[in-house]
Amino acid sequence: MRLYTAERLEVFGTVLAALLAVALVACPAGRNALAWVYLQSTLAIEHSLHLPFPLDRLDPTCPECI
Repeated sequence: MRLYTAERLEVFGTVLAALLAVALVACPAGRNALAWVYLQSTLAIEHSLHLPFPLDRLDPTCPECI
């Protein structure tokens, strides 16, 4: 007898993720943490290195790009 099937584990993971999201939004510390993560990610994107050419030019499988 299997205790948990893959479907049950998937449902359990989805419910757990939803509960975590609700808990983060419901409390002030969670909202502050989400705001901090958002601001850090936008700063990282803002300060990231922008290459002067498209990245597909580095693709060795693209014959038009070489």
